[in-house]
Amino acid sequence: MKHILLLTFFLLSGSTLFAFGQKDFARRESELRTAIQRVAQVCNGDTLRIAAQHVTNDCDTALRMALNRSFAALLEETLRQDSAFLYPFDSIPYLYRAASPNGLVRTFTWNVPLPDGNRYFGFVLTRKTKADVAATLTTLHDKRLPTRLVEGKELGAHEWFGALYTTVVERTLPYSKATAYTLIGISPTGGEAQSSKKVVEVLNVKPNGECTFGAPIFARKGKLSYRIIFEYNAQAIMELRYVEKTKMIVFSNLVPMYPQLRGRYERYIPSESYDGLIFKQGKWLLEEAVRPPSTIRLRKRGKVDKETGRWVR
Repeated sequence: MKHILLLTFFLLSGSTLFAFGQKDFARRESELRTAIQRVAQVCNGDTLRIAAQHVTNDCDTALRMALNRSFAALLEETLRQDSAFLYPFDSIPYLYRAASPNGLVRTFTWNVPLPDGNRYFGFVLTRKTKADVAATLTTLHDKRLPTRLVEGKELGAHEWFGALYTTVVERTLPYSKATAYTLIGISPTGGEAQSSKKVVEVLNVKPNGECTFGAPIFARKGKLSYRIIFEYNAQAIMELRYVEKTKMIVFSNLVPMYPQLRGRYERYIPSESYDGLIFKQGKWLLEEAVRPPSTIRLRKRGKVDKETGRWVR
């Protein structure tokens, strides 16, 4: 079965198209869709999202990673084609795509569930002007450094804090006039971990096309950080989104299940209050106790099971 899956994949990905048109991109998208479905189906037919919660040591990790390497290579080859920036790539499951409003930045991210947790992969596609046909492609390498360490440093593409990006928010820095691309992403830990993470950070695109992550523009309670990482109980649902109407990044206020659990982030859950970030004078400043936007429906937050100590809805 392993050999059949691999042979099918390589037959799909073996052709090289030299001049990509719309039909060529559509055909390649179909190949990519089939390829990533192969990655998802290795573990008892589970989808990536289900496998992220139920993957076990019985899954064939080597096969899944081999298929994923082939998918990544095929996607990289496709993104390097002229006009790839404009193609939507909207039918590939499990592939998260986000684009900047100015049309100069696109991100492509996905994850592979493994027995010891999720592994993240991604590319950033950038161009200098909207008239450019060709773009610069940056490969992201997941290096999950400790949360408290990465909150205070700029990271290169080779030490990326892996995440699935959903939104790109543009802001202009007042002194340099450079554009700061603020990324909002989810970063489930997966495996046996008891916590999940979400992240807000900055993508910096340098004149030579180099991409780095993080900038000291997040101000909370008198401290500046390069990014904000929210960590909370894996069973909880945390809201984090950009609200265009108010120009704010709004997020659930996280609190420990019990006061004595303060600092144990796997025991944090969302309260029914919301905080926000608003951009002023080149910084994302904390606004406490903001009203949730009408698009966010307040959910019943559940309770803690006294026997298991787990939070249940």
